[in-house]
Amino acid sequence: MTTTRREFLGQAGALTVGAALAPSALGSLIPMRAKPMKILFLGGTGFAGPPAVRRAIANGHEVTLFNRGKTGPEMFPDLEHVQGDRYTDLSGLQKLVDDGRKFDAVIDTFTYVPKTVTDAMDILLPAMDQYVVISTISVYADRSVIGMDEDSPLAEVSDEIAAGITSHREVMAHYGAMKARVEKAAEQRFPGRVCVIRPGLIVGERDTTGRFTYWSVRASEGGTMIGPGDGEDFIQIIDVRDLGDFMIHCIEQRHMGVYNGISPAGEFTAREMVESATKVAKDKLGVETKIEWVDAEFLGENGVQAWQHMPAWVPSSIEGYAGQGRLSTARSIRAGLKTRPLEDTHWNALEYYRTRGPEILAERGEEQHAQWLKAIRGGLDPVKEQEVLAAWNARVGG
Repeated sequence: MTTTRREFLGQAGALTVGAALAPSALGSLIPMRAKPMKILFLGGTGFAGPPAVRRAIANGHEVTLFNRGKTGPEMFPDLEHVQGDRYTDLSGLQKLVDDGRKFDAVIDTFTYVPKTVTDAMDILLPAMDQYVVISTISVYADRSVIGMDEDSPLAEVSDEIAAGITSHREVMAHYGAMKARVEKAAEQRFPGRVCVIRPGLIVGERDTTGRFTYWSVRASEGGTMIGPGDGEDFIQIIDVRDLGDFMIHCIEQRHMGVYNGISPAGEFTAREMVESATKVAKDKLGVETKIEWVDAEFLGENGVQAWQHMPAWVPSSIEGYAGQGRLSTARSIRAGLKTRPLEDTHWNALEYYRTRGPEILAERGEEQHAQWLKAIRGGLDPVKEQEVLAAWNARVGG
């Protein structure tokens, strides 16, 4: 049975994709500027920001953080923190400019609607040399094309609908199209001085969505786990540390323009994603986990949906998704993007799950701890998984 694109979206929700090597060798291989730079982060303490902040510090740059002070307020105590709100209070940014502060670059990780970006840019234009927008590969209009690059057509949304979207909470199905509008608005405000990085599925430490961590955690639980389809469908991800390295690299090298920030096209398959997770579980924890590869059609018939229950995986047989996992990163690789092995990413994600869990328990109690564990694990419910495996084995045996 072939699943249509409409059916897939209805089953799994709109496919929106953001959204241990010690720091990667990237920094040591790239020539530094003659003097340290001043970098302002709009954000910096959530998920995508911290690795970039750490890379900037490691490379000798001076970092200032602007955010609400609610996510990770304890992070980076030695840095300058400016408190404010992208929607309601930009006075802290205005004060920086009024005080004569200058920044070689501003990194903006909160780019859902154009107004929040352009409001900040309007204040910072006299004080900055480069603006870095963290966008998404969801801006592309058509996933059926293999090898799409940064010049491929972008998703669109009408002016009328866009006007009614005023916050990240209202973006929903128009996520990609609104990000495309953000990119355009930023370039119009600061022509030739904007660097747009389009990551795909961002994974690793501090990811609490379960969109990739499921495989790392599930493999560590042992027993028999489902591998989706025949394992040959392509996937693309970006380790949050590699994304952070690339952000700082693009500033150091003064890269402008648009770059896809994701693993190389066709580098990873679903088989490699799942098998690397079981390898990490065995090598690091001594846990043996068997993989049972279950036909994609059978999974769908039994209520197991791509991406929703089998994170990061979309079968190429789904109408409109032939190009999934094969987006071109040639431009980014030439610019200096480096990506690490899957095993490193799995272990980093698993370590966060194993170490942060007890902290959540101590900080928030048993109920919230259980909710956190369920969210970060994500993916297929354990009971449902065993039911599907039993049905699959009975079918195969019959």
